[in-house]
Amino acid sequence: MKENLLLVGAGGLGRVVSEHARNLYDCAFLDDGKPCGSDVCGIPVIGAVNALEKLYPEYNQLVVTIGNNPLRERIYQEAVQIGYTFPNIILSSVYVSPYAQIGRGCIFLNNAVIQNGTKVGNGVILNPGVEIHHDSVVEDYALIYTNTVVRSLAVVGKRAHVGSTLTISNEVKVPDDAVVENGHTLL
Repeated sequence: MKENLLLVGAGGLGRVVSEHARNLYDCAFLDDGKPCGSDVCGIPVIGAVNALEKLYPEYNQLVVTIGNNPLRERIYQEAVQIGYTFPNIILSSVYVSPYAQIGRGCIFLNNAVIQNGTKVGNGVILNPGVEIHHDSVVEDYALIYTNTVVRSLAVVGKRAHVGSTLTISNEVKVPDDAVVENGHTLL
């Protein structure tokens, strides 16, 4: 029998993550914008985010599938106070070095690469094709979009929003809460 998992957010990211999470878990969605009792991609919506406390401990694992970094952080902080645990959703095509350090509640999508000596914080989302090169850091609740490369010894700050198809050069620090637009190179 599969363990229960709450997916918080039934939008686009939630639907993508649900396709993979359902292979390991018996999933249900929480979403403030979908009616309780509705169905998203074959997974029931069982309430809004304010139902977290009521659903614990029947559901004791949770992954926040919302791209809004401050909101994702706030939901994780509320959930930790209730007692939830946070598995990582890491697709089979992802490479994670056995010498990388990974936090909790992360989502790593198709063909992401996390190299040796990398540190990835809690609640981080890496979209398809993201490369995190050796000895770099991605701090808590950052989101990095498709086909972006974080070069060696670079740091992506907390809650940073990094766009698609760009390069963060060696040793560059992206500040906390920064928004980096698509297609740029940070030198």
